[in-house]
Parts: sequence; C-alpha cells; structure tokens
Amino acid sequence: MQVKNQILVTISVLSIAIGFVEFGLNGKGEFITEKTQTIWGIIFVLLSIFWAIQDSRERHNSKPYDFGFLMYVFWPIAFPYYLFSTRGIEGILYIIGFFTLWSGPWFAGLLAYIYVYPG
Repeated sequence: MQVKNQILVTISVLSIAIGFVEFGLNGKGEFITEKTQTIWGIIFVLLSIFWAIQDSRERHNSKPYDFGFLMYVFWPIAFPYYLFSTRGIEGILYIIGFFTLWSGPWFAGLLAYIYVYPG
C-alpha cells in the first residue's frame, strides 16, 4: 500500500473514531473538550500536509524546497490550491472529501445533540 493511501486511511479512521465519540457524548448532553478538538485539528492538518507531500513525490511534481513549511503556514489556502492545481476539476472533489473528513465528527455530534439528546 502506498504511503499516501496509508495516511488517508489513518485520517479516515481517526475521523470516524472521533465522530463516534462526539455522537456518544453529545447524545448524553456532554461535549468533547476544547483540547481534544484542537488536537484533532492539528493532527488533521499535519496528516493532510504529509499526504500532499507524498502525493507530490509520487506524481513527480516539482515543488519548492520549503513546500511543507508553506503548506503548514498557509494551509487553508495552499492545500486546496495544491489539490486544484494538480488535479483540475477532480481536485474539487478531493477538497470536498477532505473537508468532510475534517468536519464529519462535528456534524455527527450536532446530529446527536439535536435528535438523540433528551433535554
């Protein structure tokens, strides 16, 4: 299995796991701490940057020397730009997919709070 696929599987498994935790806690009226949400955000950003670096290596794309640093500092702009510039219109689907993996746990918690929480 390619490294970028392993990273994508890791992101997916973590997203699903955090989604289950959010769903379970919000169904009881409790919430995940801000520290946990911050850690999830940092892990997601770092793994998506590692995925982009591996993807550019496997595609043999030329990239600047400080590509990883630029991705980290300007992630909200650089990551979607990288996906769109390397894949064209298909990159929009990748952007939507990564956004879904990032925000999916929050939506699971929101649904549990609205529909499951008895209070």
